[in-house]
Amino acid sequence: MAITTKATSNFSFRKLADAFDEVFDDYMEDSYEDLAQSARDTIISGKGLKPLSTGTKALRKRGFYSRGKKIAPTSETRPLLHTGKLLRSIKATKEGVSMVGYAKYHLDEHEVVENKWTKRYTPNIKYLIVPPRNPFLTKSGNVKPGFKKGAEKRMDALIKKINKVWRTTQK
Repeated sequence: MAITTKATSNFSFRKLADAFDEVFDDYMEDSYEDLAQSARDTIISGKGLKPLSTGTKALRKRGFYSRGKKIAPTSETRPLLHTGKLLRSIKATKEGVSMVGYAKYHLDEHEVVENKWTKRYTPNIKYLIVPPRNPFLTKSGNVKPGFKKGAEKRMDALIKKINKVWRTTQK
């Protein structure tokens, strides 16, 4: 006595594999945009960023020159938001998040060394260690809460795309 079974499927791993790059790229692009927006929100609110030192506040109030350009005096005391250039530069791209080159000095701890500019504007400071003011990550290295807010939405969209791509017509 022979028993015959027949199984049918309404999904195809081949179809998913063929469309994987497109589906995953869309997910990553959404993640990059959410990460960029989270960083912009952090800078605007100032929450989670180390406050400015008394010396930096005084320098901002006085105004100064940087690379031959006058940086206008301001009473703005939120970190990373003096001229707004850094904030405006944060953009999501297909490869990740881009921003102005000097942003690298805010992402990690760095040392201020004596040079012509520091002698003029901060004569009493020599070899100061400046703590990071990273708008993307917390002190412990986790992403900021603003990025986490969109995680469920991004995951739901990814699952919907996967389900749409790998479905087949059942025979």
